Amino acid sequence: MKSTVTKSHIPGRIAPGAIPLDRRRFIRNAGLFAAGSALGGSMLGCGSSELYIPCLGPAAAPTPIPGMTYIRASQIGCALNCNLENGRHKLTGGAATDDAPRINAAMAAASASNPITLIMDGSALISGLFLPAGGHWAIAGLGCGTGFFIKSGINNDGIHNGGPDAALPTDPGPPAPPRGSSVSLSNFTLNGNQGNGHNGDSTSGVTLGKTLTGPWYFGINLMNLDNITIENVVVVNTPSYHFRLSNVGNVSASGCVMRSNGLSTDGLHFDGPANDIHISNCNFTTGDDAIALNCPEGYSGNISRVTVSDCVFNSTTVMRMETVAYGGGPLFNIDTVTVSNCTGTLQNSGFLIGTDGVSSPNSVTDVTISDCKLTAPTMIDIAANFGNVAFNNVTLIPLNFQQSPGFAFIRTSPLYKGMTYAGTNLSLNNCAISNQEDLPVAALILESGSSIANFSFNGFTVQNGAGTSFASAPELLKILSGSIGQLILNSLDSEHIGAPSSGSGFSSIGSVSGAGVLATAWKFPDVVMANNVPYISLNSGIPSIKIDGVVQAYAPS
Repeated sequence: MKSTVTKSHIPGRIAPGAIPLDRRRFIRNAGLFAAGSALGGSMLGCGSSELYIPCLGPAAAPTPIPGMTYIRASQIGCALNCNLENGRHKLTGGAATDDAPRINAAMAAASASNPITLIMDGSALISGLFLPAGGHWAIAGLGCGTGFFIKSGINNDGIHNGGPDAALPTDPGPPAPPRGSSVSLSNFTLNGNQGNGHNGDSTSGVTLGKTLTGPWYFGINLMNLDNITIENVVVVNTPSYHFRLSNVGNVSASGCVMRSNGLSTDGLHFDGPANDIHISNCNFTTGDDAIALNCPEGYSGNISRVTVSDCVFNSTTVMRMETVAYGGGPLFNIDTVTVSNCTGTLQNSGFLIGTDGVSSPNSVTDVTISDCKLTAPTMIDIAANFGNVAFNNVTLIPLNFQQSPGFAFIRTSPLYKGMTYAGTNLSLNNCAISNQEDLPVAALILESGSSIANFSFNGFTVQNGAGTSFASAPELLKILSGSIGQLILNSLDSEHIGAPSSGSGFSSIGSVSGAGVLATAWKFPDVVMANNVPYISLNSGIPSIKIDGVVQAYAPS
């Protein structure tokens, strides 16, 4: 996510006094990046022999496809003498040979009528691979020990399509140009040579790029392309994003490993417009978002149809979904996002919906998270207006990090305190909070006058770990400021939940309904109950039911 700190307000949209704080500055100030071991692993700077590069095993050369030209790096004069851990000559320890000029020259002729695959049969130092902008090229490594180390001082991306300046400006804004097609990356390693701002890819004095606000230097930067395949690629130690994909469609990323510490080291970062993205079996250890969907960046535009499955995350978030730039601007939308079978630890939140109070109604919608188990302060931070969001068979293990405004399965984001959001439909289906520590945890924390029209529970429980208190969730709903239109309790285990809401919380709920209300044994004010729903009356203390608005005693048949 690229942005600058701003204190601008848009009257009538952002609550008075709200300051849209730059999220990366917030995290940095919170101390997440103070220790290099915050996300685990040894990711040291350029020249360290201790850099850990995951090995995905040997890979065979690609099976020849009629019409494809195949070029072996060793046969076009590449020295292939670079140690991928430190960028030095593998045998002498001195300077390795820059193989980028030979590779760039060999690949320059790639086109729709002459697609070219580079078979990377060794390890190369590169001063940037700047390959044909329109695509129709591929890089196929042979697994462990094959790939690239970005040369110190190039102050550019490791690999991108187009000439050396093709990525500038990084965020050109609309209109998005026509897309090229057909780029494939597989079975190689890229060491981004992060350095310290003086001895790595960037020598600007800033680790991640030219300045703190950009342009930044990415490991792999693919722009204006359809039909991108990324398979079993390892990217480590990048100055900023591991992969940046802008104005792309029909993208498949599978079996990849991303490992970097540091500010803005997103894993797979998509700028709008983008569509039909499939991510599977990837492993993310990043200093920021593992996956970012950023509509307002790049050429800017909507993002649609994203699926993520069977991935492991050790980052600040699994996914950030941003629909508007800081301080206002054009409004965009994200729709149809599905995440399944995910595990990991997130220092900020599992998912972040939005990054500002200024968003269109239902700006992020049709989001489904299924069969995931995440350790985080919250499963989802809300920072934009949303439509339909559903969690199925999802477990949150609360992490004692960034506590304010408290721990919850869902909460309005503390990063944008004072801003107001509206949600349409939110449902928890067979979900759980597994409280391993004695932390006060709620299903929802609602602040700043935000609202949710319909919130339904179709199977929800709080599971206590050893040493935790009986009612480790003091209340189901912690409504500090805001409202819920309809609260629907179809199935909920209330054993370790103290109360449905505390204090004056019921005054912020329009109505309560659902087949599981009576089974909770909680007491509800008569005024909030929907018709024909059995419940225990807070007023009388007995099982009751409202028929045509009139409260009556309820006797199960």
